[in-house]
Amino acid sequence: MSFALRRLAQRRLYSSTPVAPPTGGSGVAAAGTPNEWVAKRNAVQAHAALVVAAVYTKRVEDEHHAHMEHLKHERGDEPLPEYSYMNKRQKPFPWGMNTLFFNPEVNKDMSQASA
Repeated sequence: MSFALRRLAQRRLYSSTPVAPPTGGSGVAAAGTPNEWVAKRNAVQAHAALVVAAVYTKRVEDEHHAHMEHLKHERGDEPLPEYSYMNKRQKPFPWGMNTLFFNPEVNKDMSQASA
C-alpha cells in the first residue's frame, strides 16, 4: 500500500499538469496548499523575529544612552581631549565642515572649532 501512495505522490510531484487541491464535500480547499501554509508560517515568524529584534535593540540603546548621560554628568564641563588624528579636515565638504552624519550630542562641531 505504501508503495502505491509513494508512486502516486511522485507522479503528482513530477507531472507538468497542475493538480487541483483536495476539497472537502463543500468544494472548498481543505487546508490550502502546503506552499501557502509555509508562506504564511514564514511571514508570521519573520514578523515575530523583527518585533523581538526591535525590542532588544531599543533596550540596549536605552542602556547605552543612560550610560553616556552618566559619563557626561560625571565629566561636567570638562572638554574631551583633542587628539591630532581626530576630526582632520583637509578642505571643507561642499555643505560645510561637518559630515552628513553630524550629531551635536556626540560629535564635535567642526564649524566652531579653531583651525
